[in-house]
Amino acid sequence: MPRIKKPGPLLSDPYSTIGYQAMSSSIESISKTAEYPVEERQLSSFDDVSEIEELERRKGWKYRLASVIWDSADKGKDERALLFKLDIFFLSSIMLGYFIKTLDMNNINTAYINGMQEDLKMKGSDLNLIQTCWTVGYIVGQFPSNLILHRVSPRYYLGALEIMWSILTVLRITCNTLPKMYAISFFIGLLEAGFFPAVEFLLGSWYLPDELTKRSTLFAVSGTAASMVTGYLQAAIIKTLSHKKLASYKYLFVLDAVISFPIALYTMVANPDTPAYTTSWYLNDRDKKIAIARTTKYSGAKHPPKRKIGKDTLKRTFSTWHIFLFPVIFLAFNNTCNSSSQPTFQSWLKSLGYTPVEYNVYPTAVNGAGIGFALVVAWISDAFNGLNWPFVLLYFFLQALGSLFLAIWHIPRGLHWFSYFLVGIPTAWGQPMIFAWVNRLLSGDTDKRLLTVTATNNLAYVTNAWVPILTWNAGDMPRYFIGFTYNATLAVVGFILTISAIFLERRDKQTRKISEAEAHSSEVQDA
Repeated sequence: MPRIKKPGPLLSDPYSTIGYQAMSSSIESISKTAEYPVEERQLSSFDDVSEIEELERRKGWKYRLASVIWDSADKGKDERALLFKLDIFFLSSIMLGYFIKTLDMNNINTAYINGMQEDLKMKGSDLNLIQTCWTVGYIVGQFPSNLILHRVSPRYYLGALEIMWSILTVLRITCNTLPKMYAISFFIGLLEAGFFPAVEFLLGSWYLPDELTKRSTLFAVSGTAASMVTGYLQAAIIKTLSHKKLASYKYLFVLDAVISFPIALYTMVANPDTPAYTTSWYLNDRDKKIAIARTTKYSGAKHPPKRKIGKDTLKRTFSTWHIFLFPVIFLAFNNTCNSSSQPTFQSWLKSLGYTPVEYNVYPTAVNGAGIGFALVVAWISDAFNGLNWPFVLLYFFLQALGSLFLAIWHIPRGLHWFSYFLVGIPTAWGQPMIFAWVNRLLSGDTDKRLLTVTATNNLAYVTNAWVPILTWNAGDMPRYFIGFTYNATLAVVGFILTISAIFLERRDKQTRKISEAEAHSSEVQDA
């Protein structure tokens, strides 16, 4: 069991004040030999404080409190400044971007419950077909989008995507037939395809393993917050705008777009691209060199010039287990999230006679609890140096248990309520744990990591394009017996696959130790 991370002796910390001074020569070497556009200017040291001053800072109660709350407290002064800038601008921009993406994606379910079903005369699997059209667009756009990302500045590309999908979202108010809704849903999915894998790749490019899970979780819970806001927005619309010309659910599409446009512009300003190619206005030359030194020092990560992904990259990627196993693990996670992303809780409350405001608002408690638990899990994970797999296992266990209860259905009312929380809360932490795990294991190979992140995200949607039509048919609501049975089974499969990944990770770690020991032995003999 990995030990919890504690601030070690100052001189042994490669990222501490004194550790930075020891890294100065390596920074100079990196600047002169690496294939990326940075100025060749030596930094004599990264901090201007003495070791005594730094030790004194670490004795104070403010340092002890800060080190519990946030992970930058035990870094050197300049590294803290870099992380502060990234957290303020980059992290906030991707959280807002994911917020509007999830808001635009989820509003179709809220609209269905609040009048769209009747307006468009929807029946049977019509809602599932709208979701499938979005998913097909998402699948089609994945790899082309990431090939474009390999050649184009992420901040402008992601900002442009956000603007375009927001325009399509507001155009949904013009859809008076299902075929029009199908078409717009496809193109929204196509445009949203590049956002998530690009952000996960950028997170892994800027943050180290003991910093990554917190940020990945904050990114993920911004989507959970969007699911909460959708319910409150619709409830507010029902109270204030239900007498207006437009149907209340159409105002939701308009408000989503109004919220989205300024966030898209902010993305273009705040996203720093990658460490090797950043031209961000808020990062100075020292920040850029420290950013590259951090990833190089930790994992030996290379920052090659932008180029096409070639045969060597494909060979490296497909010669290890990561590209084969992580996509299936994430498939199991993503597909089991349907237990809460489908209108399961809302439709059950509606069937019990709750008012529109009540069945829109009550399920948001699941999202709120999910955010709280996800943040606690993230802090624990980073405290143990980025330990992710226990929480992936916990996700699948809780999902299997809650889905089993809901598949049985005829259970006490209190247990019924509890089961919706049981399947909904863990969805807030499953995604960041899986992608932080991928980023951590593949941090030393930029291209391989990009391909694996993309494949991991993409495969889940291949099945999500057609499986929900069979398992989560809207005609089966609110019981969804097939859906919850499928969910419980898939969660068990995900649990087993996660155990397999743990075994392979430990095997690789043991193999590296043996290789390093043999190499060291050879050096000693040669000497």
